[in-house]
Amino acid sequence: MLDTHEQQDLKEFLVALFGNQAQGWPMNEGVFNLTYELVQESSSCSDLMDLVPSPHAYFSNPMSWMKKQAREIFLRALKDRKDHYVICLKASAVKMVRQFQMAAAGV
Repeated sequence: MLDTHEQQDLKEFLVALFGNQAQGWPMNEGVFNLTYELVQESSSCSDLMDLVPSPHAYFSNPMSWMKKQAREIFLRALKDRKDHYVICLKASAVKMVRQFQMAAAGV
């Protein structure tokens, strides 16, 4: 059973992701488990996003930019902390919204 603080934290996260429809969802074990699944699913996408270089500035030297990007990509991959990109979470959320609605309804 989630305590009040955990329910509030979970609700804030889901409202940021799904919008106001999540305001009415009960923060129960089913919704928590789906949230855990959503974060797990989005983690592989977030790992891949670390490999995407930033946009090239028009006035910069392309070879210098490419070397710098390669270094930055490598260093991001070495980080201990795993960040999730919002776009990855939102993509997973779109796929799972019906599951969340059903869990919130107790189905």
